[in-house]
Amino acid sequence: MAAKKKKILTYNGKPIVRCGNRIYYGNFEDKLILVLDILESKSVNNYSIATKVLVQVMDNTGELGKGQVFRKATRDNLYKALDIGEWWLKDALKQLA
Repeated sequence: MAAKKKKILTYNGKPIVRCGNRIYYGNFEDKLILVLDILESKSVNNYSIATKVLVQVMDNTGELGKGQVFRKATRDNLYKALDIGEWWLKDALKQLA
């Protein structure tokens, strides 16, 4: 029996991983990563919908999710948070190159 490989969820070609109320976005080998913290949520039809999300572009050279914060903001839903965060991450990685 062959071992099955787990597929990693991606968004615009980069991995996105959720651990509790924290979402990590970006290549884990890069110097910077996007961290989204779901601060508040509400229940709609038995689904939990994020209503307040903290967006942070962090240094990824040390322990995951414990690095220096380069940029930070809050947004009122996950789509808006990921949209601005992805743009910030791309811009910051371009500046490092």
